Amino acid sequence: MEETFYQLEEGMIPTGLPGGFFIYEADCNERILFADKNIVHLYGCDDYEEFIDHVGGSFKGMVHPDDLQKIENQIKAQTVFVEKRHDYVRYRILTRDGEVRYIEDFGHILHWKNGRSFYYVFIVDVDKNEYFNRSRNSYAEAEILSADQETDPLTGLFNMSFFYQKIQNMLQFPYGRRQDLSFVQFDIPNFKLYNERHGFKLGDELLCDLARTISETFEGATVARFSDDHFFVCDTVERDEVIARVEEVYKRMLLTEDLNKKVRVKAGIYFLDDRYPEVGLACDHARLACNSVKSRHDVNYCIYDEMLRERLRRQQYVVDHIDEAVEKDYIKVFYQPVIRVKTGKICGYEALVRWKDPKVGLLSPGDFIETLEQFHLIHIVDRFVVKKVCMDYKALVEAGEPVVPVSLNISRLDFELCDIFGIIEKTRAEYDVPRDMLDIEITESALNDNVGYIKSECEKMRALGYRIWLDDFGSGYSSLNTIAEYDFDVLKLDLIFLRSFDRNPKTGTLMCYIMEGARGMGLQPLCEGVETTAHYEFLKKAGCELAQGFYFGKPMPMQETRALTCAKGLEWETEK
Repeated sequence: MEETFYQLEEGMIPTGLPGGFFIYEADCNERILFADKNIVHLYGCDDYEEFIDHVGGSFKGMVHPDDLQKIENQIKAQTVFVEKRHDYVRYRILTRDGEVRYIEDFGHILHWKNGRSFYYVFIVDVDKNEYFNRSRNSYAEAEILSADQETDPLTGLFNMSFFYQKIQNMLQFPYGRRQDLSFVQFDIPNFKLYNERHGFKLGDELLCDLARTISETFEGATVARFSDDHFFVCDTVERDEVIARVEEVYKRMLLTEDLNKKVRVKAGIYFLDDRYPEVGLACDHARLACNSVKSRHDVNYCIYDEMLRERLRRQQYVVDHIDEAVEKDYIKVFYQPVIRVKTGKICGYEALVRWKDPKVGLLSPGDFIETLEQFHLIHIVDRFVVKKVCMDYKALVEAGEPVVPVSLNISRLDFELCDIFGIIEKTRAEYDVPRDMLDIEITESALNDNVGYIKSECEKMRALGYRIWLDDFGSGYSSLNTIAEYDFDVLKLDLIFLRSFDRNPKTGTLMCYIMEGARGMGLQPLCEGVETTAHYEFLKKAGCELAQGFYFGKPMPMQETRALTCAKGLEWETEK
């Protein structure tokens, strides 16, 4: 292009330069008010009208669509949300012919007295290599370092520190404190596994898609990526609208056309109830709410409320006091009888754990087992139970009381956190407990983790003389193939079967088939959850060998359950 000047009323602007000047309104529409001829030609247009048509009359249309979210966040971070009024950013543009060019943008925001604002911007076309050059920065180019400190380089969203700063600054003013603020965390469950399956490139694309979906759905909100797959939103709309937006994000990510990017995102919501809050604490509440539903398949989000707060307090109490509870015998072992259906005699007990705390009272397994597993502390309790069962057995033998085998529940995490079978062997030997007096219960879900190691350990224990039970069969995604892959002695049907049996006759037929199949493979079927005479009579007709439930006795301390046994006229089995 010929380097000439064209005359304006106020002066002259040289043409043919790889850069130019434009003005746009600093509002949500970002309407362009002026662009000189160098800008027009930079975008491959012949005149101003053609340029306006090409970019849609807005600054948004001047930026490459893949860069827009990142750039707008960087500009706002440098001008709107901090004291300085100028910005420096780099982005790509698309000319009218589809050519990609690389741009440096030097902008300044100016304000009328009535509050209306405008961006005065000078942009320069730079060589692609120079665009990516970060080693030789001029004073102006050094401003990009500021942008890097405020935005996430992958998604273009604000980063955690700037999110905290922006929201905390807003809350310093009365207007900010009067707004109804909500904090939302979005998370992709098992994102590390997603990266392993699909690769980091597709993982990064998924994160960018989620960032874009959240930004578009939560229009006008402050959106940030804290780390990995953790995204946070601060919004000022009404509560129902926040929930609707969360559900919209979930639907859009699940219904995407790319099958490799269909994910079920989880969300935690915290509606601010403190006028002088700490932003970090508010985000923690949203994070805790999100974490509480990560392993659930029936809900997509959770709202942090008093109930959840109390549950988390109880959870923290468990974590903080588990060592003390074991040391001071607050952890109690209860025993529930197992009946041989054919004879009606007690042929065993299941050892179950309770927590009698002097401050909070009796804690059931549901109050602390899941927490201990989540925090990888469950082995502390399981080791204690093994020792207490062996101690109780020895005490019964020394007192001349009849004894039957006791089954021990083993957590899947015991295989990772300790040598659980080694502990059982050592403790058994210490208290002179025969191996056939200790049965090992392993939940079916445990077999999905670390399959090879768990299988080999079970085979080793079975070879030594222990009986291995498959516990909770039918409580989750049960597979008959699991029974064939492992060598078990007892198949324990979950209590969900008998609960369903009361209202659905088909369940009885299904149970009969399962028990027949178990017997055909050399397993003894055991059904738990027996609560009525009808249950017991059905199991007799179905050929179930073992039964357990409140009909025979609730879990109790050893002396109490034995006293109840005597009162009911039940006998202990002396021969199998």
